[in-house]
Amino acid sequence: MKERQLTVVAPRGYPWTFNGPRQSRHRVKVRSYAPLNKLRSNLDGLTLFSPLDTGGADLIHAFNRVPLNLKPFVIGFESHLPRVWGLEGSAYEKVLIATLQSRRCRRIVAISEYAARNFRVSVAEAKLDDATKLSLTNKLEVRYPNLDVPDQAPASQPLGDELRATFVGAHFGRKGGCVAVRMAEIALRRGLPIRFTIVSSLQAGGAIWTDPSRPGFFDPYLSLLSLPTVTQIAGLANADVKALLARSHVCLLPTFADTFGFSALEAMAGGTPVLATAQAALPEVIDDGIDGMLLAPTLTPGKDGWIWPYAERNTAQFERLFGDEVERLATEGIGRLEALLADPAAYQDMRTAAYARARRQFSSAEARTYWDALYVDCVDRQTTTRRRGAMAVERADLEHGISRG
Repeated sequence: MKERQLTVVAPRGYPWTFNGPRQSRHRVKVRSYAPLNKLRSNLDGLTLFSPLDTGGADLIHAFNRVPLNLKPFVIGFESHLPRVWGLEGSAYEKVLIATLQSRRCRRIVAISEYAARNFRVSVAEAKLDDATKLSLTNKLEVRYPNLDVPDQAPASQPLGDELRATFVGAHFGRKGGCVAVRMAEIALRRGLPIRFTIVSSLQAGGAIWTDPSRPGFFDPYLSLLSLPTVTQIAGLANADVKALLARSHVCLLPTFADTFGFSALEAMAGGTPVLATAQAALPEVIDDGIDGMLLAPTLTPGKDGWIWPYAERNTAQFERLFGDEVERLATEGIGRLEALLADPAAYQDMRTAAYARARRQFSSAEARTYWDALYVDCVDRQTTTRRRGAMAVERADLEHGISRG
């Protein structure tokens, strides 16, 4: 018997390529959507697809932004849902929550346990009745991002005479580019055989919420790009980035704020271990000392993350905090790379484990099975079926005190 085939509309963009099926038996139409946040920055929580694209569709697969179209939808998200930055408690938030609670929303899919925890906590703390909280959490599942992991383990990359470390990130400050170039400076001073490649368009400061905003603050870090052991590339096609990571010994992601860090997955799929900060979902991706390396995350005093008042990022206090964290991460990071240089056998074990982790946890073949079944389930309106993901979330809801009776 021929398997049932649906038509699904999905958003065009880099994040969705990791968080939807890369192959599917269904007709998945990837289309552009209306970027309403361009009209007003805090309207980042909703979107609209063209009726020409959704007219004959069975389902919308949204990501982060709640679709206004009248079709049923499943929505994935990376950190918080709904996204109502600065509009908590507003009528806007209530509309988004009502849409997520409605029958149009068939499933809510967190891309990590980190994201799922955020959602459960926000629902538990919201001024909602128990029935609404139950309706929302019943729809929650967790599905990790996916990518095409090679069937065969990559060739070994002996350390040889030089360790090659690669940083990839357009947001130079937020992603840890300052840390990477300071590591290069420390390594050069110590005479360590490490070469650094920085793939970045060097966006820093300004409106980037993690960064000091004073013009000129990043100049001392940017000047380190001229070090003889540093190569800077403004941009590369994704295929070229993956090839570069596969040729590298270590991928650097000493990020100040990330929800997942897809470059880490691309590196591990090529057998390249990642040195990253242990924040957001990255501890779910990397087992420290086994398949990669984790540094303690950046924190602001009294907060559980890198959180600072947006309008006060030009203060001397914030600049000192940012600079101190760059120094800490760079010093600790070089220590980890120096330990790798001293133990080539342990490094090879780490490469093997990184590839195995990517194949086990982020396989696109397994993701296809998951999404193909979920689409049918959603169209059939079986929003409370006891799927494996829903059952796992149900236990977590009980731990957070959300009533189901």
